[in-house]
Amino acid sequence: MPIRKMEKMPVKRGLANKFGKSFFSFKSTMSKALQSSHTSSSNENESQTIDSPSSTSQSESKTFDYQLSNNSSLKQLQNDVDILKELLEQKELTIIELRKNSYEERLQFDHEKLELNQKIEQLQNQNIQLQKQLNMQ
Repeated sequence: MPIRKMEKMPVKRGLANKFGKSFFSFKSTMSKALQSSHTSSSNENESQTIDSPSSTSQSESKTFDYQLSNNSSLKQLQNDVDILKELLEQKELTIIELRKNSYEERLQFDHEKLELNQKIEQLQNQNIQLQKQLNMQ
């Protein structure tokens, strides 16, 4: 059987080979594009605010809408937190009850075990006495 020589695989295989540039380069390009987009849109907003008084009320309306949605999100989060706290309390009470029951059952088990051990000891003593009586006869 002939031995085959393995071919060397190219070192870099990934985004750089697939798309022609590295992921880091892609990421930095995107962040620059987003920053310039954000800067130009904020400049446009500033110029609109300076140019027209109605844009101020639109901006305030958008801010108010954002605050309302933010408030409803906060209320929903607070509601979720309250529900989770209530569930946690119920779980903690259940754990406390289970521990109490477990402790009581353990005490009962220990008591029954002690009684059974005493009964075993008593029966063993009776057995010894009966064997002695049998041996004497």
